[in-house]
Amino acid sequence: MSEKEKKPKKEKKAKGEKKPKVRVCPSCQAEVSKKAKVCPHCEAKLKKQGSRLPLLLVVLVLLIAVAAGVSVFVFHFPIDPPFELAFGGKAPSKSLMGETMELTVDQEKAMLAVLQECGFSELSEVTKIKSGAASTSYSVHDAATQRYVDEGDAIVMQVKNETKEVETITFQDHDIYVRGNTVSKITDYYLDTDQRDVYLAATLTAVKARLELPETAVFPSKSKWTYTMEGENVTVESFVTTHDGSGEETTRQFVARFESGEFASLEFLEEESGE
Repeated sequence: MSEKEKKPKKEKKAKGEKKPKVRVCPSCQAEVSKKAKVCPHCEAKLKKQGSRLPLLLVVLVLLIAVAAGVSVFVFHFPIDPPFELAFGGKAPSKSLMGETMELTVDQEKAMLAVLQECGFSELSEVTKIKSGAASTSYSVHDAATQRYVDEGDAIVMQVKNETKEVETITFQDHDIYVRGNTVSKITDYYLDTDQRDVYLAATLTAVKARLELPETAVFPSKSKWTYTMEGENVTVESFVTTHDGSGEETTRQFVARFESGEFASLEFLEEESGE
């Protein structure tokens, strides 16, 4: 052995020997096995260590939720992506109205809200009438309205080209919607089935009261009755086949008039022409 004392050599680890897995106890800072549930030095309970990935995902979800909440409650609209999504509000509408007027899904929703407020049920036909620099006019048919009005009584809608907002809606000579305000409902200018039945019943009573033999009266089907509205006044026209005291059969046309829902008068047209 040389004069200098040789330093002891470090023991080599046997092949296959693994370094023990340890961690630091948060209470006493001593090294303990990762598998230990209680620190052997201070007897503190040790929590099981896991991946931080789930925690990061939770934080990310919370941040997105907070951002969406701020957008809705502060700015009153959802956060718009910088590109159009196929399932988003900016996608083009595929409905009859949406394709004819070139609307997005959101624009169609806004327009349908206006139409519903004005008493429309469902648009069955949309036709472009005239396109200008600022707005375009369309002729529209409402499924419910067209059952009770003449074919030539068109509903005209004026729409802004840039924003697709409804400017005006007119029916016959009546304003339905004007620049953000509903003036009157489309249902104010025609009688639906239930309303017609009320006027029909009142007219039948009035006509029979004027007949010599009311038990012989025969009236036509509902399709041959005519109803006309002028403000709060309603006119009902039709005819009746009946027998007189001599047994002779006659057909008589009549006109019944109502004011503010109340019966006002009844005229038989052939009586009027014979005077």
